[in-house]
Amino acid sequence: MNLDNSDPAAGKVPTVVIDVCWDVSDVDVIDRDGASVVSPGRPDTGWTRYSVANYDYTDDPNGGWRVATGQDLKEEPCTAS
Repeated sequence: MNLDNSDPAAGKVPTVVIDVCWDVSDVDVIDRDGASVVSPGRPDTGWTRYSVANYDYTDDPNGGWRVATGQDLKEEPCTAS
């Protein structure tokens, strides 16, 4: 976590990094005919790292948080429980 709000115009704003473990092994997406549209190569589990920033921290320190970036991590997926 970095709450530095010294230069919002240059992107120096409060930012929090969150790592999310996801498991979609029991998720299917079907078309209107009931056929699965999930790619056979879709990974069932993984990690995604999100950066959440608040560009309006001075005016709205609690409610102005927005996802700024997201990237899948090239690591072994976690074990979802």
